[in-house]
Amino acid sequence: MYLFWDNSNIHYSGLDTVFPMIEPGKQRELYRTYFKNLFELARNGRTVEGAYAAGSVPPPSDDLWAYLKKLGIDMTLLDKTADGKEQDSVDMSLQTNMFRVALDNSPGTMVLLTGDGSGGALGKGFLADLQRIHKLGWNIEVYAWESTCNRYLKEFAEQNGVFVPLEKYYYSITFLKGERVVKPL
Repeated sequence: MYLFWDNSNIHYSGLDTVFPMIEPGKQRELYRTYFKNLFELARNGRTVEGAYAAGSVPPPSDDLWAYLKKLGIDMTLLDKTADGKEQDSVDMSLQTNMFRVALDNSPGTMVLLTGDGSGGALGKGFLADLQRIHKLGWNIEVYAWESTCNRYLKEFAEQNGVFVPLEKYYYSITFLKGERVVKPL
């Protein structure tokens, strides 16, 4: 099993959309993703042959990327744009790793944590790449916040593999700093 993690999509979709729906009125600054449980949820007791994540270079005080690396996730870090935004090349680097794994290994299970299915109609992006990889014989699993997941990505995963809505595990994969701890998976 190989795991690919689009951290920005998972974290910010949870923070911006799911968190206010489930815990209205709570301070935004308290919301955190609990990476260990999210990783374990996707791993689901299986042996992880490789785990990959891509993101922007963190501020010097940010321990997130070091923590993910400690979990065994191969990190690709790219500089942000001059105006502080994440580059499109972050997703592309993750997609490149997906293709390398798909082409260099016998088909197995590919797990993708994202909700980003944009570009599918143009033959680009995570959805189009998962369609190609599935044709190579790979099993596909998508873990995403259902309320923000691209509907075509969700449909593809449901029809051709597995779709796991993260809302079902909200209290096990998020916490509120100093206010609410995570529940066991």
